Amino acid sequence: MGMQMQIASAFIGIMAAQAQRKAYQMEAAAYREQAEMSKIEAAQKENERNRKLRLQLASLGTSMSAQGVALGTSPSVLALADDEERIAASDIASIRLMGQSQRRRYELSASGSEAAGSAAMLGGFMKSAGTFYSANKGVVFFCF
Repeated sequence: MGMQMQIASAFIGIMAAQAQRKAYQMEAAAYREQAEMSKIEAAQKENERNRKLRLQLASLGTSMSAQGVALGTSPSVLALADDEERIAASDIASIRLMGQSQRRRYELSASGSEAAGSAAMLGGFMKSAGTFYSANKGVVFFCF
């Protein structure tokens, strides 16, 4: 009866390893979804910053027109517009960098989860192999 229990234990160990691997695969998929969400979020932030720039430039143009200054003729207005564009470009570069960084972090986590799933499966096979070996030799032996 002991040998049958060892064999059953080995099969249960393999099944547990497969379940653990599946859990790690699901975790990796969740991390990939988060990476994709980070990409979308960064694009939305970038679009929002571009929209704010266009509004600011339009407001500047409207303000200058209301004061009787022809658009494109005042060096002060052009300098203000250039400053706004430079600030927006810096903000957008930061948004892109942060988005890439966050997306990369999630992608690395997904890869780590996949590796952990493979390791769990390999560990389950090794434990089962140890159990089969000891069952074959008639020795009661469990790998933990």
